Parts: sequence; C-alpha cells; structure tokens
Amino acid sequence: MAEVLGPMTLLNKALPTGVDGARLAEWAMRDGITYAELANQVALALGDANQALIAKWGWLFFITEELMMEYENGGTVNDMDELTDVDKPVAIHGTTIGHMLPLRYYGQGIGGSKRYFRDVRSAQIRAAISAIVKRGINRFEKRLLTRFFDSDEEAIGSAGYSVPFVHSTGGAVDYQPPQHDGKTFLSSHDHFVGYNTATPKTFADVLNGGAEHLAEHGHNAPFTALVSRTDIVTYGALTKFVEIVDNVISVIDRGGGSSGPQYFTNGQRDLGRIGYFQSDAGLIELVASARIPTGYTGMTKSYGQLDSRNALAVRVHPSRGFGLAVVPETTNDIEYPIKQLDVDLEFGIGVGMDRTNGFVGYLVSGGTYADATIG
Repeated sequence: MAEVLGPMTLLNKALPTGVDGARLAEWAMRDGITYAELANQVALALGDANQALIAKWGWLFFITEELMMEYENGGTVNDMDELTDVDKPVAIHGTTIGHMLPLRYYGQGIGGSKRYFRDVRSAQIRAAISAIVKRGINRFEKRLLTRFFDSDEEAIGSAGYSVPFVHSTGGAVDYQPPQHDGKTFLSSHDHFVGYNTATPKTFADVLNGGAEHLAEHGHNAPFTALVSRTDIVTYGALTKFVEIVDNVISVIDRGGGSSGPQYFTNGQRDLGRIGYFQSDAGLIELVASARIPTGYTGMTKSYGQLDSRNALAVRVHPSRGFGLAVVPETTNDIEYPIKQLDVDLEFGIGVGMDRTNGFVGYLVSGGTYADATIG
C-alpha cells in the first residue's frame, strides 16, 4: 500500500546520496541558517501539508498504485437456476467494464543557484516554503473537486478514459449500473442532474434527490454533501436543516415560539462542516467549500478515511507515495553543494471502483445541467 509521506521520510530524501551530512551541517546561509535546518523546515512543512490533506479530504478518496479500475457491468439479474438431483450447475461468466486513472507530475523549486543559498535570508526561505505548500494544496484540491463535479471523460492514451460517475450514454464508456433491490438501471441512468428554480425547486429537492440516487444503488445513509460557501445561508433556512451548536451551548429556549421545532446537534464546526439535513433517504452531512460555485451540490457515501469504497481514487507512483516530496539538486562545489530544492507532487485522480457512489445536482433557472468551474 502506498504510504503518506511524513516529515521523517521527507527529511531523509532531502539529504542527497554522496554528500557529507556533517559538511552540510556546517554550511550556513547569510543569517546563520544551515542546510540541515533548511531541510528540516521543508520536511516539516511538507509533511504537515500531506497529513492535513488526508485529514480534510480522506473521507472522499482512497490511495492506490493501480493504473485502472475494473468492475461489474450491470443489467437485469436473473434468478439462480433450480436443480434436480441429476442436474449440473451451469457456469456463468461475469461481464466487466473499466476505466483508467491518470498520473501527472507537478513541481516547484526553492533556490536556483549556489549564490541563492549563499545570500538568502531565512525569512525568504520560509516565504518560499509557504508559497509552495499553498500551490501544492491548490493543485490537489482543485483536481479532486474537478473530478467529482465534472461529467466529462478524460482521454488517456489512444483508447483509455478516466470517467465520471454514472452519466447516461453521451461518452465513450457507457456504464449500466448493476441491478439492486429488484430495480434495473439502464445505461441512460444519470447522476448529473439539473433542478429548475422556476418550477420551483429548492436545495431541499436537490438534497433529497441526491440521497435517493445513492440509496437506490445500495449506499446507506449517512451521506455527505459538498456545497458552496456562498449558499450556506440558503441551506440553513431549509426546514429540515440541523444546525451544529458548540458544546458550550446546552439549552435553546424557544419561549412562546409557535413556528415549529428547531433542530440542533452539539458539536464543533471544523473542516467546513456546517450542519445536517434530514432527507427522505436518511441523514446528510453538509460540508462547504469556497471552491465550489453557487448552486452546485455534490453528494457521496463516505465509508471512512482512505477506504477503498470511497468515491474517488488518488493514484500515486509505486516508488513515491502520497503527497509533496523534496528532491535536492546538487553541485560539484564543495562550499555550496546544493543549488536548489525541488518540491514535487505526483498524483492523478479518477472515480473509484463504484461509479454509483457520487451525485451532482445543479440548482439553476431553466434546470439545464452544466459542469461546475472549481476555483
């Protein structure tokens, strides 16, 4: 299994083979910081960023080294044959379909020449590290959410595709979900749905619709909905919205209010979680992000941190592991043996093994679905 790169692993990678660690420890920059201290700062920052990405988004994806996902193609399921004492069971062969996972390489650098490290100040180093970490997080989060909310296929090679969740017959890899609970699905089945505000439809319709789309394939509540921070007030006004109230608040007194019950749950709002919605198909937890544009709701069933049943698959290189990593560029100069620290990020994101474990609803005038632009 691929590892999540932590500070110690990154620190080991920052000390290049063939370079004397004692010599590096003596090498100080203009305001006294040594290369060993620099490498330690970089390793700690990158390790913390990697762990933060897992903590924030690990409920949505799992990590894999596989090039592709292969799974059952659906259709009508017949009953098992009834046999007599002389009958032999008839062998059947399952039908599979699949898709590929992309893998791309990203990077930035600190330094550029031996003179940079000779003259740089530690404040400049810290600023560079901070900027690189933010760029890496931006790259990962935008790719993660884009794959979730995007209904388009992504061509890989001459005949391979990274595919969206279930999306009708408009692509190159049409998928028919397996029958569940007696219900048969056609290849025209779609998990990217537009809702018309003029009908009128509201976010309650979107949330109820998303939960039903997941439940009919065997995913059980609670579900998690990704929503826009712009729409938080609108979600909060829904009748079945459940507010998260900090633990320091123990009683809410409605006095003589007659406008119905007020639901709340004790807890702490962290990692974008804004509350819950009691849908017709079960409880939905709402997680808000400023990267998601107004009107969009993405929903999935999380099976736990980095569980292989989660909606998205993050592919990593077998020799690397997950996250930002540091690679030093050396020189032949004994006085200044390092000219640049490269920070790279190698990953790709695709839909996981179950293409039914994702739904995207778009609440808009006219009700025509269009893909979201992730910020």
